[in-house]
Amino acid sequence: MSARKPAAQPMADAETFYADLVTRHSSDAVVISDPERRALWVNPAFSTQTGYALSDIEGKEPGSVLQGPDTEPETAHRIQQACAQRREIRVDILNYTRAGESFWVDLKIMPVYDPSGRHTHFISTMRDITERKSLEDQNEAMRHSEALRQSERQLLALTSEWLYSAKSLDELLMVIQRAMHTLIPEADGALYIYDESRSALNLATSWGTMPDFPRHILPDDCWALRRGRAYAYGQKPIQFTCDHVHKQGTPYFCLPVIAHGETIGLMHVIFEGFEEGGIMRHMREEVLRNRWDISLICGEQVSLAIANVRLRQELQDRSVRDPLTGLWNRRWFMERAAREFGLAAHDNGRLALIALDVDHFKSFNDRFGHDAGDEVLRSVGRVLRESADETVHPCRVGGEEFLLLCLDHDENAARQRAESLREAIAALGIASAGQTLPQVTVSAGLGVFGRDGTLLDQVMKAADRALYRAKADGRNRVVSAPPRPTAALAAGG
Repeated sequence: MSARKPAAQPMADAETFYADLVTRHSSDAVVISDPERRALWVNPAFSTQTGYALSDIEGKEPGSVLQGPDTEPETAHRIQQACAQRREIRVDILNYTRAGESFWVDLKIMPVYDPSGRHTHFISTMRDITERKSLEDQNEAMRHSEALRQSERQLLALTSEWLYSAKSLDELLMVIQRAMHTLIPEADGALYIYDESRSALNLATSWGTMPDFPRHILPDDCWALRRGRAYAYGQKPIQFTCDHVHKQGTPYFCLPVIAHGETIGLMHVIFEGFEEGGIMRHMREEVLRNRWDISLICGEQVSLAIANVRLRQELQDRSVRDPLTGLWNRRWFMERAAREFGLAAHDNGRLALIALDVDHFKSFNDRFGHDAGDEVLRSVGRVLRESADETVHPCRVGGEEFLLLCLDHDENAARQRAESLREAIAALGIASAGQTLPQVTVSAGLGVFGRDGTLLDQVMKAADRALYRAKADGRNRVVSAPPRPTAALAAGG
């Protein structure tokens, strides 16, 4: 036994030596606290990591010294609960140095017990993971950015699909309004289209939270239209505000809308609240760069979609418009009238037809040539076209024959309308090839839904009978078809 005792002392000295080496040279900060979490001792790495000496923290709960304004309260609460329950916990937490700089640590707190099981201390180790957290944040930012780009690509693809599905300009404007507000929610926007004279652009639609745009702008009011390319205000050191933008300092984009090589309009996107000082500068510039790229893509898609709708409408118009007079043709009349007669039968609505024919039209062709006859038809068509509204739809059904579909018209209203047209046509002064043509007159016959039948064919025949009677009675007059016998109406004949 006496031979072994001298050997025990060097072993104890070695343990103390190595423990001291670990304590002094470990890169992990260590804090030893009492059971109430009051700091008793710190290693040199703690002072190097935090800037606090033992005298700064002794007798204090370490978290009260190290935690700061951006430390997550939930994490701090979890630490308090674990220590109160004397159980081990490991968390990532944001701490602050004595100089006020934030840094992330992997914190591990372990309760320590003596041989009798009495809780005597807490040992806290802190490993600096700021660099790892920075990489994680960068990766998360990249994943978030990629997710946003993926979402934007999907929205752009969906927008493109809806844009090219629009069959009319009204449908297209509705899609543009919804899509732009979804793709660039931070901005208000407007779409302007040139008027027929190309002297001004009219507001076609707008979107955003509280859009307030001028109803009309002039081409020279916009730098994008003057320069012939998209213009971004708020991103360049040398820039000038467009005259149609009244709020100075607000970033905006102006993108010409081009269809078939012709500028037909302007898309304007403005970022309210993005003035200097509105948001942090680096965020402002990043958002604007992203939205500029999206706006360019949207501007191109809108241009192509408008060109597509215009071509579709042009082809549609050619199929349902009379090329000489610009009125609806027989095909359009038969489709629309059949639908309106069905609605009238269902709702017991008011409906009338006016059959109108140019008197002695053959004589114009025989005496003055077909060019004169065409001019007569164009002039009559112009009067009928000017009379059109939401309830009156004039059509040329063939030769010198015209039909007017009159919605919400009873016999008296239809007669007044026909008389007004007859007088307007009789007052025309028409010239062809340098010579004035004789007065042009028309005869008209009325067919009334209900009185003359409930089917389109019945009312058309009634209007034709009335027209023949107007011709037989001397022309240049309006005649109603005589009421049919009740028995005939009941039989549908």
